Amino acid sequence: MMEWKNLLTTIRLSEEEPDPEAFNDYYISPFERDFERIVSSAAFRRLQDKTQVFPLSKSDFVRTRLTHSMEVSTIAKQLGIMCFQNTSNYQHLPIDSDEDECDEKLRTKRVGDIEAILSCAGLLHDLGNPPFGHVGEEIIREWFKNNLKRVYPLREEGEMPVAEMLNEKMTADLTHFEGNAQTLRILSKARYGSEINLPFSIIGALLKYPTTCDEIGEAAIRHKIGCYQAEKTSFRQISQELGTIGADGMVVRHPLAYLVEAADDIAYMTADLEDAVKSDVVSVDDLLTYFKNTYRTLGQESEQSAQHVYRTKEIIDKLDQLNQEEKDKAKVMGRWGTYLRKWLMYVVCWRFSVSYDSILDGTYTGDLFYKNNHTLTQTLLKKAMKEFVYGSRIIVEPEVSAQTILNFLLDKFIPAAVRFDGGGVMTTQDKKVITLMAPNYLNDYRMCSEEGQITDPGELLYHRILAATDFISGMTDGYAKTLYRKMSGLE
Repeated sequence: MMEWKNLLTTIRLSEEEPDPEAFNDYYISPFERDFERIVSSAAFRRLQDKTQVFPLSKSDFVRTRLTHSMEVSTIAKQLGIMCFQNTSNYQHLPIDSDEDECDEKLRTKRVGDIEAILSCAGLLHDLGNPPFGHVGEEIIREWFKNNLKRVYPLREEGEMPVAEMLNEKMTADLTHFEGNAQTLRILSKARYGSEINLPFSIIGALLKYPTTCDEIGEAAIRHKIGCYQAEKTSFRQISQELGTIGADGMVVRHPLAYLVEAADDIAYMTADLEDAVKSDVVSVDDLLTYFKNTYRTLGQESEQSAQHVYRTKEIIDKLDQLNQEEKDKAKVMGRWGTYLRKWLMYVVCWRFSVSYDSILDGTYTGDLFYKNNHTLTQTLLKKAMKEFVYGSRIIVEPEVSAQTILNFLLDKFIPAAVRFDGGGVMTTQDKKVITLMAPNYLNDYRMCSEEGQITDPGELLYHRILAATDFISGMTDGYAKTLYRKMSGLE
């Protein structure tokens, strides 16, 4: 059974700079100070120019990664309040078995810490996502799958390709590139004095997939990786301090990770359709027609109770009502989204409550939408987004452009990184390409290799490739486009 005193730890990867003496006259929770640190960081600010779903150049009002993350942060905090503070039905005292349950002061402090941790994790949950949305992840994965056998350190025929110089786990990290694992990688760099130095409790709340590439598929939550081999030491250290390592040695989710995941789901399920209507991708009338027709089919096929099916009908009826009352269709979707979020938050808190014991002992393997009053609603919303949003021309066209841009950058930077630092024979072009990389990425590589005293050529190669991948995945949409145009001679 996990213990809250460990789950809410303030331990960090590196020591903090001491505060000015006068600042100590005023107490601010360390997690509240972390919120300010995140908002002030360059990594967080870059999210303002990264695609959420719709391309940024098409509209001023659709969500970016930044505004989406702010919404997730707000929802996550509200879920924390609902689960741990407000209603007795969902109240779980964040204290441990060996502590006094009557200690309201301790309880109040921990509830406040939980809310702050959830706020911070919501801001950070997409920090590692590359430019151009989720399609960027797919492009990077495919590039490594297709090209590791084609890159040679010495550029000579018959030489050993990169694919044969890396071990199986290193290769799997690259071919399973994942924004969640990239987030942990960014935050783990705090041990070198760079990026954001956060407590393990916040990092734990971000570990949606607490697994490495060699553990994929062992449970429902392990179909993606949340940690590369490069961060495995930090990952185990964090997990040990949090107490999230099960009896079988496998890392389980931090309880708050379930709420962050749910907040993310709620945010995009309500916002993506709103943005679609605002972008003229689909009309409210078309959505209603689709909802009503699909609902009937899903309701007949559903194994859920009649009451649960009826709850979904209520959601559809609410949209129909608002559509008749309000001429401004953007306002219709905004009002409906607010109504829908409240219901989704309610059922998430209910699932968290009834599953609390299994969540805390690490045996719960589903998400918080599992078999609740609005599981069918979630299915319907996801089907609608697939039908109207993800395959729309306004999204597909930029995705094709993104493939051209990212493949070009990977073609240039990965081979140059492979041959950098004695890894092969660098051409004049390779040397010029390396100078275009932000110095901090190369510095992180040097510090990593020096600190760990890495001597194995394959491991050094792996870290050089990760450095180049860090650089590309850290780009904003705008910077990736600009750099591509400059390097390809288009401007």
